[in-house]
Amino acid sequence: MNKKNAAKETLLKEIAKCRSCRFCVDVCPTYQASEGVESMSAYGRLQLIKYLLTGILEFDDSLTYCLYSCLQCRRCEVVCKSKGQDIDICKIIQMGRSLLSQNLVQGNSNEKI
Repeated sequence: MNKKNAAKETLLKEIAKCRSCRFCVDVCPTYQASEGVESMSAYGRLQLIKYLLTGILEFDDSLTYCLYSCLQCRRCEVVCKSKGQDIDICKIIQMGRSLLSQNLVQGNSNEKI
């Protein structure tokens, strides 16, 4: 298994730990600034990454914007941990960005991640 496939598997396993409680959504400053666009929240970004990795979505400029608009403030992680979860949301988003960036640099923008 190459590094890219290993990273995909790791991300999917980490995202699967999420119980979809959505407590992280309300504390996200970009979600608040977007007036409730879920893809601008921590939970929404995790779902975008999952759908990009599984091929349900193809990435484009709007998805890139959603992933890169995360401020990495970690408010979502504080709430996640307080609710009994231990998901490193910011690390997952960073890894998702990395995989996305690799495809963009390689010129595979129309190819699935």
